[in-house]
Amino acid sequence: MKKTFTLLAFTALTCGAFGTSSFAGTLSSALDKDTHKQGSELLIKVVSESEAYQFVQGMTQEGLAFLSDTGLSKAEKRNSFEKLLNNKFDIEAIAKFTAGRYWKQMNASQQSEYLNLFEDMIVDVYSRRFDEYQGQTVTVKGSTPLNDNEAIVKSVINQPSGSDVSVDWRVRERGGSMKILDVIVEGVSMSVTQRSDFSSVIQRGGGNVDVLLDHLRK
Repeated sequence: MKKTFTLLAFTALTCGAFGTSSFAGTLSSALDKDTHKQGSELLIKVVSESEAYQFVQGMTQEGLAFLSDTGLSKAEKRNSFEKLLNNKFDIEAIAKFTAGRYWKQMNASQQSEYLNLFEDMIVDVYSRRFDEYQGQTVTVKGSTPLNDNEAIVKSVINQPSGSDVSVDWRVRERGGSMKILDVIVEGVSMSVTQRSDFSSVIQRGGGNVDVLLDHLRK
């Protein structure tokens, strides 16, 4: 059942998780540093509560639409998922965060490959779990500002059987469009967990970032 929650995260119902107080500040700080470096290339606006609410509402419904469409093949659902991932999630920011301090140790070629491999990993892992969808729905409850640039949108996954699952989406407007930076699912962070996993892989390889790239190529 836990796998189903994680699947729904990346297919527009649940997308990993993090505690608002612990992870939000950590990722926000990392992204803010990246923002200052990019300067005028990255436009950040204040996200209104209503805009963030409507964004998550539309995004979750888009995910539910292809998950529940029995007329779509697995390949078609995979394509829909990849499109949603690229359009609605800030994959580059999430990927950089999960690489942690090792991102700066990569050269330009390694960074480019890592970003591609990270997205491929997400698409491959979660598209294989589409069959686990069992009719869950999402109720978006409302949103509150997290800081001047971001908002947290609260929602609940309604289970056909069993307890409902609380999901909070972290939204930031970047480059003129809204993106999901991460999602809180019952207090468990996908991004933080993935960052820890990647760090362990690299450390077991003696601190060589090539070990992580080899791991993702498999």
